[in-house]
Amino acid sequence: MDIPKPKNLLYFPGSNIRYTIIPKNACSTVKATLLFREGVGVNPMDVDEVHLVLAEAYLCNETQQGRSFVVIRDPARRFVSAFLDKIVAHPLQKEWLSVVRHPSVRLSLPELVNGSPLGELEIEKLTFLDFSRAVALIPDLHLEIHLRSQSWFLAGRKHDHLLSMEISDWQRQLADLVGCDVVVVRPHGTQPYACPDNTFPGADNMTIGDLRNNFQLTGRLPAANDFLSPEVTDILRCRYKCDYTAIADIL
Repeated sequence: MDIPKPKNLLYFPGSNIRYTIIPKNACSTVKATLLFREGVGVNPMDVDEVHLVLAEAYLCNETQQGRSFVVIRDPARRFVSAFLDKIVAHPLQKEWLSVVRHPSVRLSLPELVNGSPLGELEIEKLTFLDFSRAVALIPDLHLEIHLRSQSWFLAGRKHDHLLSMEISDWQRQLADLVGCDVVVVRPHGTQPYACPDNTFPGADNMTIGDLRNNFQLTGRLPAANDFLSPEVTDILRCRYKCDYTAIADIL
């Protein structure tokens, strides 16, 4: 099947940058910074305005020239970030229905479905490990965008500039590339709520329901490392193998 490239390109003439958007890769901050460079007023507290209003005017097509640029991230950490943000802290049905209703999951992981009155996975009863196993069975095309591989959004494109979020000074590199101060968009990520490592050892076996309840009561979430057990890491390395291959020389 011929799958078209995702429409995730923005062009900013002020900096002559063609930016490839990858969700959960600091895209709010990158968009806000590029908009600021264009002279557009940006409210760093209004995520929806940055995504849905201001940036829309800069959509472009594959033929647009300019310095091509993308931000990449360790695939396992990106997955944990998407899980905590879109499944635990700020859940919306569209974020997880693509997982619990996919036929591959029901067929391959029947033990997660047995006993469910709806004949599908019950999201609050799943552990992070269960959720990882389920996502590993589903191709990008059928997943919600925050859970898709980075390779899906890269779409085989070559880029002049690649920044890695795993490098401590990546924001300085962004500022140098764009030619202005970085505009950090808050609040919407989950990093500010993360506890120190080993506060929740074995977090991969906590249910989504328990994680949600704990967040509502305490405003805190386990650190990414507490989810990344050897079993989970193996699952995610297999699921996002294309990402690890594509960005092996960068991370």
